[in-house]
Amino acid sequence: MLDVKDVLSLEFYKKSPFHGSYKGIRYRIEKNESEDKVSLICTTWPEPYGFEATDESLKEYYEASFSNEGLEDIVSHINNKVKN
Repeated sequence: MLDVKDVLSLEFYKKSPFHGSYKGIRYRIEKNESEDKVSLICTTWPEPYGFEATDESLKEYYEASFSNEGLEDIVSHINNKVKN
């Protein structure tokens, strides 16, 4: 099972997106800033290809708060995708 410590800390996301994979699911987590809020966006897609090489129709986007709770929410989301 993917754990929060596997997706690094919030400090990392202030500078760069994070890419990973877990049991057939690839994911990218990044900071998203709009005029009224800051959030984390998690994009998931099936293996084997990377983010740029994967067709947009295969990608799924999930938004969570830019907080430790948001990271926990994203990890839970990824784990639920693996179970399905």
